[in-house]
Amino acid sequence: MSIKQLVLTLIGMISKDRHILEYQLEDFLLDDSFVNFASNKNQDDITKWEDWFAQNPINSKFAIEAKMLITKLQYRKQYLSNDFVKDEWHKLSQRLHLNDIKIPKKNNTFFLKKIGRYAAAASILMFLATAIYYFSASSIKDSEIIYQELYVAKGESKNLTLPDGTIVFINSDSRIRYEENFGATDREVFLEGEAWFDVSHHEDIPFIVHTQENDIRVLGTAFNVYAYPNENIFRTSLERGKISLTHKGGNQIELKPKQTYTLLKNSKEVKIIETEHIEAYSAWKNGDIIFNNHPFTDIIKTLDRTHNITFILQNKNVGKCKYTGCFTTDDDINSILEVIKLPTPFEYEFINDTVIIK
Repeated sequence: MSIKQLVLTLIGMISKDRHILEYQLEDFLLDDSFVNFASNKNQDDITKWEDWFAQNPINSKFAIEAKMLITKLQYRKQYLSNDFVKDEWHKLSQRLHLNDIKIPKKNNTFFLKKIGRYAAAASILMFLATAIYYFSASSIKDSEIIYQELYVAKGESKNLTLPDGTIVFINSDSRIRYEENFGATDREVFLEGEAWFDVSHHEDIPFIVHTQENDIRVLGTAFNVYAYPNENIFRTSLERGKISLTHKGGNQIELKPKQTYTLLKNSKEVKIIETEHIEAYSAWKNGDIIFNNHPFTDIIKTLDRTHNITFILQNKNVGKCKYTGCFTTDDDINSILEVIKLPTPFEYEFINDTVIIK
């Protein structure tokens, strides 16, 4: 039996009716609803699993692991490298002892007793086969183009100067990619996450930022882009100059200085807001964390990136509370939470690198 046949056979034998409370890592990975939740794709699934986390913390450890894995693998195909695939395979095969698995004969009772282990192997093979396929397809397509790529991990921020003199500050958990011969014939970058650009003026070659939701076209200007694929909001704020945005081939929208464009992905609602203190959106490049009437659910997303901490929100009432304040990336996470909980009382517990809000 080939590996492909084994995977298909095992998937067909996995029970779809298994109770969530009995879920292991592989069950979360194979649950379409959970994948939608982890990828922030369906509001009903997001609500369902947020409620589940709040009410059933029993096996949340596996759910957290699965969410992290799905998040890693959801990068678009051009971002999956050979090293990433090999590393993920090594870690997961060690954990699940996949190297010890021998393909049994179809009628062997040992096969039935160990079906759980094979199911785990099947789910991992599915994920990694998808990753390898995406990487291979991208490599063939872009074989003649060499890209420079920079990923900034959680808890960090970096800056770089592009060949044309454009200065870019890149926030945590963000990725930027551009051609090696950037500036020769075009100036295009691909962004996932958040970055601030101070674009060098070049009248003949416009500067274009490609994101999942919008393409941003400029000549010379300074602006901030907030474009995390797993969040519902896309935002760009213009400090000076002029930019135009095109949403998936639609009409262009032009922004003037001190204007902020926001798009709610789920509802497709677009707003353009006059913003007096426009620099507050890019304060992160100076190490500042500013909240201006932000709901607690958004605050913990920010702290997740700035301090490399995973949050589980069990207290739904706290999630609706809004907070205004200013911190820095050097502030200890305990100190930040202690200040935030003053007007909005809640309890929290650390489990390794995870904070449970009770």
